[in-house]
Amino acid sequence: MNYLIFDNDIYYDVDGKTGVAVRNEAQAIFRVAPMEVSVAVIETLQKQVAAPEKAPYRKEEAIASAFSGEYLVQSERIAENLFQAVAVEKRKINEVYKYLGVENVRLVVPYAAALREFLRNNNISGEKARIIFLDHLGNQVLLTIFNKEAFTTPRPLSTVLRQITRELLRSRENYRAQNKLGAETGFQIVTNSKEIVDEIVSNGLEAKENIIFLQDTYPALTGLKQGRFSMHYMLPEQFIRLRRIKEARKRVSCFLVMLSVLAAAVVMFLGTLGLNKSASARLKNLQIEEASCDEVLKRVYREKYQDILRHGKKVNFPYLMGVFIESMPSGYTLESAVIQCYPGGRYSFEAIVFLEAKSEPFAGMRLNAAFRRARIENILLKDNPGLRVALDII
Repeated sequence: MNYLIFDNDIYYDVDGKTGVAVRNEAQAIFRVAPMEVSVAVIETLQKQVAAPEKAPYRKEEAIASAFSGEYLVQSERIAENLFQAVAVEKRKINEVYKYLGVENVRLVVPYAAALREFLRNNNISGEKARIIFLDHLGNQVLLTIFNKEAFTTPRPLSTVLRQITRELLRSRENYRAQNKLGAETGFQIVTNSKEIVDEIVSNGLEAKENIIFLQDTYPALTGLKQGRFSMHYMLPEQFIRLRRIKEARKRVSCFLVMLSVLAAAVVMFLGTLGLNKSASARLKNLQIEEASCDEVLKRVYREKYQDILRHGKKVNFPYLMGVFIESMPSGYTLESAVIQCYPGGRYSFEAIVFLEAKSEPFAGMRLNAAFRRARIENILLKDNPGLRVALDII
């Protein structure tokens, strides 16, 4: 990145080399380095504008009306509901972009804003007194007054030392008069020229210890490198181009958001489908496992009763009958209970019970664990509700 102060002459920091050149000579200097530049312009006008910062439209309207249509205006907040409007002639901004090329200019800011960044980086805030900066650029001296964030239009002075001291006094008094300040208002002098310091001290305007000397040939260029700026002057056609770019980016952003939502929906669908498939497979496995357990249980029962028959043991029918009768709720009547024997050592138990009193509520039976594999069927017997209980004994 290259850095320029754009005036009748051009003060430059190009590829680490600094100097001053007339415009025709400066073109030859730029050819040997990349043309990407940040620019500070000296000729600016300032006004402090009161505007409601919480109402953006009214704020912009107030700032825009501070200057005529011949100027491009940028602003910065300096206090609550108070803004500094800084204007540059459109003609001057056109010169900058025409001379350097629209595609090469990355930033255009006021010279005083760049100088203010230089002061900040040197811990000079101006909280206690106004700052008068005398910037010796070699072929001219620029006088700028700072009151915290606010600054004045840089005033060009001769390099003749006696004239500088006279103009310093005049500028200080004019500033007091314009801002209705008393004689007690203090000023801090800052400069990058040792000769100016000596001249001020020799004329008795200020003691040497009260003057800040900063050794930097082009402090505004240094501030341009170091600072972050909220202002940037652009041509109207650049605003149109930027608006189109923003609109295009907005459309692309909306498209990407829609695409992201669609992708998320597809992922969720595939995830749900995968979960359903997994649940279905798990259910099928459980059904197969249950069927397998049933077969194993049947086989165990069959083997157990075959073992009973082989050893001549008999099924304890009185026990079965007893626990069945004990399981009958009050109000039930046993109609019949039959135990039958089938070939192969198989037995079956079947009992029929019914509710004799129709006024009694019909309730189910809680059978003993010996009947956990019994089949229970609701029936009607003598127009009364009843149950048929059947148990196969293998």
